[in-house]
Amino acid sequence: IERALGGLHGTSDFPLALGDVVNRELLRAFEAADAGVLRAGRKVGARDFRALRRLKVGEAPALKKVGEHGEFTRGTIDEAQESFKLETYGRVFGITRQALVNDDLGAFEDLPRRFGIEARELESQIVVDLLTANAGGGAKMSDNKNLFHADHGNLAAAGATLSVASLGAARAAMRLQKGLSGRVVNFTPKFLIVPAALETTAEQLLTQIAATKTADVNPFVDRLELIVDPRLDAASATRWYVVADPTRYDGLEYAHLDTDNGPVTDTRAGFDVDGVEMKVRLDYGAGFVEHRSWYANPGA
Repeated sequence: IERALGGLHGTSDFPLALGDVVNRELLRAFEAADAGVLRAGRKVGARDFRALRRLKVGEAPALKKVGEHGEFTRGTIDEAQESFKLETYGRVFGITRQALVNDDLGAFEDLPRRFGIEARELESQIVVDLLTANAGGGAKMSDNKNLFHADHGNLAAAGATLSVASLGAARAAMRLQKGLSGRVVNFTPKFLIVPAALETTAEQLLTQIAATKTADVNPFVDRLELIVDPRLDAASATRWYVVADPTRYDGLEYAHLDTDNGPVTDTRAGFDVDGVEMKVRLDYGAGFVEHRSWYANPGA
């Protein structure tokens, strides 16, 4: 193992081969870890660390009636812009020579798995922090207003517990959202996001029951997918969200550097560490590029 780690006459391929194993274990754990709120976002690519700018284009101007001798009038298309950028996160850890000797390359298998889970946890926590910033109002948008704001039409006027009625109000508010040109855009909800404290209530609300009268029919069965994220509880155990389909509508976006697809590792024979040193790096960024596809209710 000492010879494999590299001697006087150069560095062996052993650290590189070991690094491949570590990277596979890390990515496997990263992809399997619970993404939470990230499920309601759209993954995009980033070529570099410059700001990712998302241009929002309004609806086409309405067609106007033109008389027999009338003139065609000109129309305009409104636009706005949101942006976010990648940041780099990482740590270095070492696998000692003794661990390699004693466990025949098995000692490090759990550590990369833990780093993979930690990378996914970091990604999800960054989004939760954006969602719960400003006392629950969410991150600041380009208009200098919180993501959830009365002027954005995506914040309940008063907190309410989860029920068919409060979900109905959330759905109506989302459908009645207006685009940049003031026209109704008719977004449709896909996800219901709740903290762990509301998981049972949400499951009961979205479960099919045999209704004996029209008033008892649950219109949200098979229409909303439930996302439970316990990271939300620290900010509020009552606040819940309704989100439109990210594959159809802009909303939450997150990105890795195009050359990667998540966390990556670099490996070298250690000098300070008698063994192999591993560096885990994650280039990642997230941001809300549209407020109309997200709705929040503070709960009761």
